[in-house]
Amino acid sequence: MNASDFIHPDDAAALQALKKIPIFPAVMEKVFQYGLDEIQWSENVTMNLRLSDIQLPEIYKHLPPICHKLGIQIPELYLQMSPIPNAWTSGNNRVYIVVTLGLIKRFKDDELIAVLAHECGHILCQHVLYSMLANSLFNLGDVFVESIMGQIGSVAMKPLKQALMTWSRASELTADRVASFITSAATMTKVLAKLEGIPKTILNEMDYGAWTLQGADYENLKNGNSWKKIIRYIANTDLDHPYGPVRAYEVNQWEKSLQCQQLKNQVKLIENGKTCPQCGNFIDETWGFCKNCGNKLTNNKSS
Repeated sequence: MNASDFIHPDDAAALQALKKIPIFPAVMEKVFQYGLDEIQWSENVTMNLRLSDIQLPEIYKHLPPICHKLGIQIPELYLQMSPIPNAWTSGNNRVYIVVTLGLIKRFKDDELIAVLAHECGHILCQHVLYSMLANSLFNLGDVFVESIMGQIGSVAMKPLKQALMTWSRASELTADRVASFITSAATMTKVLAKLEGIPKTILNEMDYGAWTLQGADYENLKNGNSWKKIIRYIANTDLDHPYGPVRAYEVNQWEKSLQCQQLKNQVKLIENGKTCPQCGNFIDETWGFCKNCGNKLTNNKSS
């Protein structure tokens, strides 16, 4: 898999805008001068439980097949004993995923796979470095941020922080696409509803299609008059994740897209393992001719 197979247009545009901010390289360098990567990993490895084939394998077993399908190295997987359902990915030199006990208890089978695939999507699409920068600016406290602002200036930091928030929201839409590709848009929609904190009694009765349309109504503000666009901007300003219904709408739209269907078809060809004897590309057993080179497939069961 390639990142370009999944990148949401808002993700690509937001990252391009972020890189154009003059102070961005200086802030990035300053953050990692603090040894942020090493500090976070050392805290993680000493406070959380590292999962493996021998440590809670019933949880860990879901991760390797996802990584194999996406073509990425298997990251370390940790369990944090927090009751709040959550998952995140971190690490520059040593990438790792953390899931909480609250998430493990609430998400089972395909839903847990969707969560892990979402995090692997961040890895595939090279989001992790920028996510670490965003988290350091927003979650590590005033002392850390002020130490950077002292050299760069709070006025210059404001557009960078806004650009990081905008990109952070957009990057989630990309990772959601990966999760729905590994599982389905329907599974990812249920995951998003659970993450919104909707009680189980309501989840069993609610119409997920109607909930998704709420996201469509919100996204339509993009195409409204200037005042509606301002309302949408204000509502998003302090969020690092898009609203649940918006994410559900976006992921369901992508699953219907030609891009997604072509990607799924290509994966099926690869999994079938049949190749054209002339060009070597993967083929479908039902083809009379190779769609890549036009070679007549007289014995399309050979590989």
